[in-house]
Amino acid sequence: APPAGGAPSGTRSPRSLIALGVVALRVFVVATLPASLLGGRLERNGVTAMAFTGSIWAGAAVGLAWRGAVLGDLRWRVAPLEMFRGRLGAHVTLTRPDGRIESDVAATLAGNLHLAGTRVDLPVEALGALPVGLPKGWRGQLHADFTELELAKGWPAVVRGAIDMDGLVAPPPRNASIGSYHAVLPDPNSPTSPGAGISARVTDKEGPFAVDGRLTLSPDRSFLLEGTLAPRGDTPPALQRSLELLGPADSEGRRQFGVSGTI
Repeated sequence: APPAGGAPSGTRSPRSLIALGVVALRVFVVATLPASLLGGRLERNGVTAMAFTGSIWAGAAVGLAWRGAVLGDLRWRVAPLEMFRGRLGAHVTLTRPDGRIESDVAATLAGNLHLAGTRVDLPVEALGALPVGLPKGWRGQLHADFTELELAKGWPAVVRGAIDMDGLVAPPPRNASIGSYHAVLPDPNSPTSPGAGISARVTDKEGPFAVDGRLTLSPDRSFLLEGTLAPRGDTPPALQRSLELLGPADSEGRRQFGVSGTI
């Protein structure tokens, strides 16, 4: 006999069936809405696209641009399981002729973004073209792998991963090759406290300088890059003069340096 006061085993209550029906209906509606419906919302945030294809559930935006800066072609597929965590999630891929970005993205009701499994392969010039205040004129190749990345109000609050900057060339008129570098986030040598910002350990991979530095991004959008550098091999005269401006070297030829600013 079924348990007293309950539904027979193996059956669902009417409320459960109704809830499942409502969820199924909502999923069906979202899956069939055209992707072009996103156009108006994106434009209010300065994002435009030449065309939309597919649906809100799984679609693409061709010729995506942000504040006039060309981003590329974006494809997405909604991750339905994120809804059970109170988040809107999707797997997104941004492709362009010179590189790509791929990530799992989830947005919260508070407007924060959580990214996981993020891979970036882009020329440094592509970053300089974005209207975010980054230095322009640099050349090179960027490769990044982030296991975890959280953005709060458009600024990184949590970052775990690594970045490689290869074949960096300084802006004109110097056009000097300054080598390749590797950054680990957070800095494993510097414990951080809540609200202290993001830190990264920066070391050289090859090039005219031996570098050991630390980059700090603060919540007020300021940055500080500090550490030591020393010439390696035959340093070009222009770079040697730049080194001398940093002050006297220690017994191992290293000089202290520091660069700060606001993004």
